[in-house]
Amino acid sequence: MTGEDPQTGTEVLRILELLAEEAPAHAYDQVLAQARRSGAAPHRIDQLTRAKGLALEVNALFDRRRQREAELAALVDTALDLTAPSRLDATLRLITRRARLLLNTDLACTALADEATGDLTVGTADGSVSARTAGHRIPAAALHGDAGGELPGPFWTADHLADDQAGHTAALGDFLQAESLHAVLGVPLRADDRFLGFLYVADRRTRHFTPDDVSLMSSLAGLSAFAIKTARLLETVQAANTVLEDAGTRARAGLSDALRAKELQDGLVRLVLEGISMDELLARAAAELGGGLSVWGQGGERLAGHGHTPRPDGAELERVRLNAAASGIACPLTGGTLVVPLSARSEDVGSLLFHPAEPDTGTGPGEQVLLSYARTVSLLLVMQRSTDAGGQADDDLLEDLVTWDGPAEGLERRARRLAARLERPHVMVVARPRNAAADLVESWAAGHVRRHRGMKTVQGDRLVLLLPGDDPAARAAQVRAELAETTGAPVTAGAARVARGADALRRAHQEAVRCLDALTALGGTGRSAAARDLGFIGMLLAEEHDAPGFVERTLGPLLDHDAERFGNLVETLDGWFTAAGSPTRAAEILYVHPNTVSRRLERITQLLGPDWQQPERSLELQLALRLQRARIFHGLAPDGPRSWGSA
Repeated sequence: MTGEDPQTGTEVLRILELLAEEAPAHAYDQVLAQARRSGAAPHRIDQLTRAKGLALEVNALFDRRRQREAELAALVDTALDLTAPSRLDATLRLITRRARLLLNTDLACTALADEATGDLTVGTADGSVSARTAGHRIPAAALHGDAGGELPGPFWTADHLADDQAGHTAALGDFLQAESLHAVLGVPLRADDRFLGFLYVADRRTRHFTPDDVSLMSSLAGLSAFAIKTARLLETVQAANTVLEDAGTRARAGLSDALRAKELQDGLVRLVLEGISMDELLARAAAELGGGLSVWGQGGERLAGHGHTPRPDGAELERVRLNAAASGIACPLTGGTLVVPLSARSEDVGSLLFHPAEPDTGTGPGEQVLLSYARTVSLLLVMQRSTDAGGQADDDLLEDLVTWDGPAEGLERRARRLAARLERPHVMVVARPRNAAADLVESWAAGHVRRHRGMKTVQGDRLVLLLPGDDPAARAAQVRAELAETTGAPVTAGAARVARGADALRRAHQEAVRCLDALTALGGTGRSAAARDLGFIGMLLAEEHDAPGFVERTLGPLLDHDAERFGNLVETLDGWFTAAGSPTRAAEILYVHPNTVSRRLERITQLLGPDWQQPERSLELQLALRLQRARIFHGLAPDGPRSWGSA
């Protein structure tokens, strides 16, 4: 240390202290300025200047290391964020945001390669101010222009306007110009030696990117490429899972429908074996499916139905029916009615029409249930067809019995075949459709008697039906309504109850024919009735001339009232008719006050209805009064409170 200036050592020590304190550059300048003011020798000034330079270099080295540490920490944070499962668009937004922050640039964006053409398309951009950025295309040729066909590497420029505008930079020209950018750095996105695209950062000022910047961007690009690959793989897996879930849902629904249809089909077969009728089957189907159903034969005739089904156009029904038979599935008509083919052993036996009560929402029983019912209807039709031979024999027997004019012994012998069947109540219905096709009437009748286990025959323009039941009027109304709907023509029908005995069928047939003729003669075409519905005319037409029944139907409410309350309403009504409708004259005949007659007439109106004074009703009442008086006179009316004692 001999010969060294002690002052110089002190100043060098001060510079080291400043270095340890990480002092700014002007603090070193103050040490030099103080040495100059103290008159330090030139060599001393040179030493201090050299010490200052070394100290600043050490400071810069420390700054770069700190910056590198910060960048690596940010890179690690980015890597952690990129490992979280995310959609591709969210992953790209994270990559561009972190790239812009890491290099402190004005803009960052990704451009992914098209697998077919290799062209890049700018997608996600952070810091963009132009609408032209997203969607900008970079031709694949521009990427390989300087690489001789090899995979492209990083590229950068401090100011693209000062470059020769060739290759990659030229392909970015419009994009850079739209964003007013000068400096740009791009690094490739590679995963497992597969080129995915480019990651770009850019500044709107001239900037010289350092090797550290390129290295940092390359590291980020490596992490980003694997994140992009993972996001794409995740989306592919999610899409595949969605497809599998949808397929599984459809499979479960199909399996559930199939199991339900199998259970339903087994139950329907049991019902068929137990003897369910077509009407009962259609009612069950309508309740479960929620709508109306009808069965149509091959010739377009309506065989059965339940609920409302709009009458289809014949040509459209035939066309859709053939399509349904060819495809084996339900086909819709114009109004929304579904046509389901009916077949047995590959033979077309007709069609089932289903009209839903409400639009289909996908939550109903489903097509499998409808097809199960269609198969069961087909089975019933085949079973009914197999009994047609026996049915024809029954029809011939009915024809013989209602027109029998031979010896009584022969009639008795033939009627024995029906003895067991007629243990149940039956009615005879004779219907006359006006201007209806004979084959259509015959087809409907065949289906009707099969469903109701009856018999039929045709006599000229009249259809004769023997059907189970104890209400002739109701059966006649049913036959009239269904036959009219099938033929589209007015139908008139008369009916009578079938009594026991060999001659009962013939007499019931004659009574039903008389009712039919009476309806026609009275202008009742298109209506139906039994003898009791025709008033006194029905009594005259009836085989047994049921005078007590006529009196009961006509005067029953008054007779019941007088019997329960010991009243005189029947006597008052007879007196009123005798007095030609004069209450005063009736009071004189009955020996009561006119007000009493008025009160009794009001009570009669309550019991018989307001129309009892109309001519037709009045005639029936007067006839019933005369018949009741005659029965009492001849001792035919039973004694008791219901007797009309003063008659």
